Amino acid sequence: METAAVTLACAWIGREASKRTRVGSALSGPVSAMLLGCLAANAGALPSGSGTGLSELQRTCAFAATPMLLFGGNLKKAMRGTSSMAAPFLVGALGTCVGAVVGCALVFGGGRGGGFLENGDSWKLVAALTAKNVGGGLNYVAVATTLGLSPDAFTAGVAADNVFALLYFPLVSYLAKRTGGDENGETREAIEKETDGKISLDCGDVLVVALASCALLAAGARAAPNAILPATTALTVIFATILPERITSRLSAVGAVVGDALLYVFFVCAGAATGSLSAIATRADVFSFLFILYAVHVSIVLCASKIFSKFWTFPQALLASNANVGGPATVAALAADAGWRSLLAPSALVATLGNSFATFLALALTRVFQSF
Repeated sequence: METAAVTLACAWIGREASKRTRVGSALSGPVSAMLLGCLAANAGALPSGSGTGLSELQRTCAFAATPMLLFGGNLKKAMRGTSSMAAPFLVGALGTCVGAVVGCALVFGGGRGGGFLENGDSWKLVAALTAKNVGGGLNYVAVATTLGLSPDAFTAGVAADNVFALLYFPLVSYLAKRTGGDENGETREAIEKETDGKISLDCGDVLVVALASCALLAAGARAAPNAILPATTALTVIFATILPERITSRLSAVGAVVGDALLYVFFVCAGAATGSLSAIATRADVFSFLFILYAVHVSIVLCASKIFSKFWTFPQALLASNANVGGPATVAALAADAGWRSLLAPSALVATLGNSFATFLALALTRVFQSF
């Protein structure tokens, strides 16, 4: 019980730090939780290393959170609301994939694994980071878990990507403020109510979400025993699409809360599993790869916004890129802060759509990554 208490304390403190402190906000909640887990393990408050009892808890949290966070993946609703954002979002996804292939070839090609990535983790980490920068953190976890990425590589990837995110988001915000806002769309209050509304948790709702998640995981395990998370992702998206929206909207709202909590525990376990603070130190190879990925992604998005300026606007291109890199929450915040209120809901929806296919896209590219 002591281990459970420390794990949950790290998860809670990490979340609160991201909301109440500048340092936590800069690092993000999951990274704060991961660092706290690593510190706790190094202090002896948590078992360290990948062979500990926390490994099973980490795996369980990753599996359980996947369907819970995808109950909002209604493809029909997403396609209806994303017509204005679909093309620039796909260009952004293409930019990420091209950047990942180029970065993998230049940094890890020809056997240049380097350090802790010499054991074959390089292509796995590349795939996980590709998934993250097309969809989001959920996709990073899904791909890393599916491919068996080592704890050291997993943690180093998250830490390095977070550093680049700290550079990326201020740049995007600066470009957005220079562009100016559009006050002719929906009101900010209405959009915030739709995209970030508060809910009251009911015991019955939580039990139903847990039941549905376990049932989908069981079906995914039956369908693809060696690829449970991708199979469960596909089944959950189908489930969210065919069921009445009044049912899936409640599952999505409750699942988002419970799933987020599980992911915080997951990141604490990931931090503890590193066994040493050295795993989150600067990794030149990972940083070099991410520099190329981000540079290519941003370059392609900006060039496409010029070439296709008759078809979509610069704000749409900027929000599409943010939806790739940051996901629904950050793209909603950018749209609201920039005054692009008519684009907020479509941006959040297209980011959710990205969560639905990013895992499969990254896994499909693994053969390419392995070829270098």
